[in-house]
Amino acid sequence: MQGWQAGATGVAVAVAVVSLLALLWQRPKRDIDVIFAVVSGSMALSLMSPWMDGAPTWMRWAVAIGGSATCNGFWLVSRALFRGEGGVGRVHVLVAAGVALLIAGYRGATLGAHGAVSPWASGLDSLLTLASSTLLVLTFLEALRGGFASLPHPERRLRVAFLLLFAGCVLTTTLMGALAGTWPWLASVRGGVIPVCAMAMILFTHAALWQRRRLPMAAVDVAPETRATPGPLSDEDARLARALRRQLDTLQVYREPELKVADLAHRLGTAEHKLSRLLTQGLGEKNFNQMINRHRIAHACARLADADDEATILDISGDAGFASLGPFNRAFKAAMACTPTAYRAAHRATARALELS
Repeated sequence: MQGWQAGATGVAVAVAVVSLLALLWQRPKRDIDVIFAVVSGSMALSLMSPWMDGAPTWMRWAVAIGGSATCNGFWLVSRALFRGEGGVGRVHVLVAAGVALLIAGYRGATLGAHGAVSPWASGLDSLLTLASSTLLVLTFLEALRGGFASLPHPERRLRVAFLLLFAGCVLTTTLMGALAGTWPWLASVRGGVIPVCAMAMILFTHAALWQRRRLPMAAVDVAPETRATPGPLSDEDARLARALRRQLDTLQVYREPELKVADLAHRLGTAEHKLSRLLTQGLGEKNFNQMINRHRIAHACARLADADDEATILDISGDAGFASLGPFNRAFKAAMACTPTAYRAAHRATARALELS
């Protein structure tokens, strides 16, 4: 490794380590802070791999395994960055972990190979290339989702900057690697470009996290809950549906914490099983509790989006009909993919951004 390459790599490793320590120090930690901490540590180890020639076998294995959460880990970072809390689920973590196992397996298979690559390693390389390319494309597409044109100006600027930087780094390093066979001197240049790109992505992501704290992801692009297609209503069911809408929209019975389907059926003057059948077969609701919670969440969202409403989250949850804060937080995050606090902050930050634009 040439002197300038070693210098660039050393600086990049230092930046990655400082990033890891800063994220570990962060309080409170969000999902993206934890994910990016893992990616920062993995980047540091991956950048150190050219220095492992002649190192003990255990050290080379540690670097090979620890440095396997880079492109796959950054896909998770992009999901958390552009989807907000809840954007990374168990399935996504398992996919990223599967790619990490492929990376670690390939690197382990080529340790000490000295140019002789086994068929097993060649197969892993092909599979790894396909998986990594797929995740790189998905990472790029994350910034394009969610009604790009309707986003606030600061959010659009963030996403455009991400697209330009990410695409520039990936295309530059990929093209250099592909052309190195024709122009061998590109391999030497690429060895210095990779740590520079790694530094740029780490520093940019920290800047994006800083902006995200100021402008959290609003839940405006969360897909609405899928409901069954309502069936045709008889005259009796249509009258019952109108009475039900009056109870919900005008009287707001959902704000009663102990409301049960039997209570509402009694007020409507009908049997409990008839009301339940109307909800599931006639109106397309999954069940009574989900319908009530949907109205409660909508009521809470309206209050949280009101810049003049200074009530606490606890007060708003009680006013919406939740008996305690815990169930409210869980139901709200499941429906809106963010916490009530983040939802309120996002709407207020968006309002301020629109006032300044």
